[in-house]
Amino acid sequence: MLKRNESLYNLIQESEFIHFFEFVRYISFLVENEPTRNVGRPREKMRDIIVCLLIWHKFPMLSARRARGLLLLFKKIKLINVDIPCFKTLCNYREEPLVQNILGKLIEESFKPLKEIEHDFATDSTGIRTNLFSSWFSLRMKKRIRKRDHLTIHVTTGVKSNITTAVDVCIERGKDNMIMRSHVDKTAKHFRINEWSGDGTYWSKENCRKIIEEGGKPYFKPKKHWSGNSRGCMAWKKMNLEFQKNIDEFNKHYHKRSNVESTFGSKKKLHGTKVYSKSASARINEETLRWINHNQAVLNRAYYEWNIIPRFLE
Repeated sequence: MLKRNESLYNLIQESEFIHFFEFVRYISFLVENEPTRNVGRPREKMRDIIVCLLIWHKFPMLSARRARGLLLLFKKIKLINVDIPCFKTLCNYREEPLVQNILGKLIEESFKPLKEIEHDFATDSTGIRTNLFSSWFSLRMKKRIRKRDHLTIHVTTGVKSNITTAVDVCIERGKDNMIMRSHVDKTAKHFRINEWSGDGTYWSKENCRKIIEEGGKPYFKPKKHWSGNSRGCMAWKKMNLEFQKNIDEFNKHYHKRSNVESTFGSKKKLHGTKVYSKSASARINEETLRWINHNQAVLNRAYYEWNIIPRFLE
């Protein structure tokens, strides 16, 4: 194991919040110049709302009222220059489904600076706790509810930097492979794909075919029941044969997916392990805002470690 460069690590950690507010100013410029007709509000108002939501979700476990108090403090010391709405308005906008369109574009803007160094990707899913115990059957039968509701978060990351290139926040489980292929499409628009890895959940012919079409090579862990046939997808057969005949070499590529676990750990430690919203759309927006902030932290590291200068730091 390589010894950590302590001076570099300290510099990255100490500069995170300074660069975060530079990132927020850049994002506010993007939102102000982004058409917001579908949201039904003026651009300036949407800019202020998005800035407030990003700052709110940089700090986990803040209630809406306390978050507004923190925003007022930042405005008083001239760290930000936006109109801060009441806490109820902030909650209403966080619940607005159309805001997801803007957040999706901000995710895209936050990973673009690393398109020259990321060529290997991995996909996985994780669970995020909520504060709800919603089970009508359990309530009707007067059963004691022991398990919280969870969100399922599907994430694709670059294995070198842990930058997130695609996020899907799902209220219900399922459609893992369809979501994964949509992540390939989103990632291929901006990155050159060499390898793509994932666990046995994503072991399917369609996934292999999609990655091959985008110029990459799939590494999904095969299951034991494979019969040895290609079944119309030669990439599928080659991947499974490589696993059987040269498992050590296969695992060197397959275990790049472990970087997704590092991404989940980093994001949860910095931005919390659960969401507090009650409605489905608010949960999705809340979690997406945290992933945008995760990407900003990755860009801060890239600035010092690989000398990559994002636009907001130029």
